[in-house]
Amino acid sequence: MMKSLFSNQLSDFADIYADDIEIIGVDRPNFDLIETLASEFIETKEDIKIQWIQATNDVDSPNNILPTSINPNLRSMITDQISESSEMLGELVGCDQVGVRLATLRSPMCPLFHIDQIPCRLLITLCGEGTEWISNQDVDWDIFFDTSNKNIPIKNRGNINKIETGQWSLLKGAVWNSKYQGLVHRSPHEEKPRLLLSLDPIFNQ
Repeated sequence: MMKSLFSNQLSDFADIYADDIEIIGVDRPNFDLIETLASEFIETKEDIKIQWIQATNDVDSPNNILPTSINPNLRSMITDQISESSEMLGELVGCDQVGVRLATLRSPMCPLFHIDQIPCRLLITLCGEGTEWISNQDVDWDIFFDTSNKNIPIKNRGNINKIETGQWSLLKGAVWNSKYQGLVHRSPHEEKPRLLLSLDPIFNQ
């Protein structure tokens, strides 16, 4: 049976290597201010969709790339989130680079349950509703793999879980290893805008 782990300790991310762990969420201190400022930014109706690749120890790129139209305090906080989380990913999975994406989402980006074709991904919902996911043992795989079936791929009595806003959430993808299919997840269906930050480890071939 697959498990999830939620805590307030960054050291718990090391448990991602356990075969029975599919997602880890870690609460970060003092996130309320980031959420408030991110919500205020969303209300300005400005849309952001930017992505780039940087070294895990690069502290300059986020500050140079993020739009200057973002409130300076929020901009500084997002920069800190990117720098700290990319360094953590580098130490955790041994990557030298990360792919960073920051986007305002005013409708579900990925409305259908799916699995990312990557080793893992770190998601941080800066404001708005968090990503929804189904534990592997609750997935109805016949529905999931039937592309003509638009029903939710969940067994009877299974649960749709939700990542909390502000959590650093590390989820395993399809390429994590051959023992696990990857976390089944989707964008939240509430029609509320979000500001979403994601980081993907990039491994040199």
